[in-house]
Amino acid sequence: MSFSVAITGGIACGKSLFAKHLRKWGLDLLDADEVVHALQASGGEAVEPIRLSFGGHVIAPDGSVDRKALGAIIFSDPEARKKLNQIMHPRVLQKIQSWLREPGGSGVKAVVIPLLYEVGWEKDWDLIICVTSHTQTQIDRLMRFRGLSAEQAHQRLASQMPIAEKAARADLTVNNNAGEEELASEAKRIYRLLMEKIRI
Repeated sequence: MSFSVAITGGIACGKSLFAKHLRKWGLDLLDADEVVHALQASGGEAVEPIRLSFGGHVIAPDGSVDRKALGAIIFSDPEARKKLNQIMHPRVLQKIQSWLREPGGSGVKAVVIPLLYEVGWEKDWDLIICVTSHTQTQIDRLMRFRGLSAEQAHQRLASQMPIAEKAARADLTVNNNAGEEELASEAKRIYRLLMEKIRI
């Protein structure tokens, strides 16, 4: 079994960007968001349960889930969000566990799981890394890069556990308030640390 690492953090804190830099160094990495996208793509196994639960208007013409239409529902209705989680979480967890069991690679397997603590998946990892940013930085990024209004950005933040709590529960924290260069440097440092851990 590989040394397993969970990477979590707040929305728009740069988890996927941090993971991308780790991948460049050769780390075996899976992003839970990529798993979600595959499950909700045309032909994905979550499409039909979502259509049955939320209606045909959340399905795009190409047969995939219209994430924008679905997002408008679930971020304004906690019960709808709960219903979606009941569809998605067991399927995502099964894919993650299956991937972790696959042999080969560098000896370290990392999975980006934004809602690690919210869904109670923090057990059984050898190491948990939390990527953090200031709240205003998160809001600015959500508005600039995802085209959300200030109200929508605040809604997204309110739907997750406070970043300070996630950071306090993690084994390592990576601060991402500076630029991408600094984040890349942190990724290099963490990669070396992980390689040292499996050599001990």
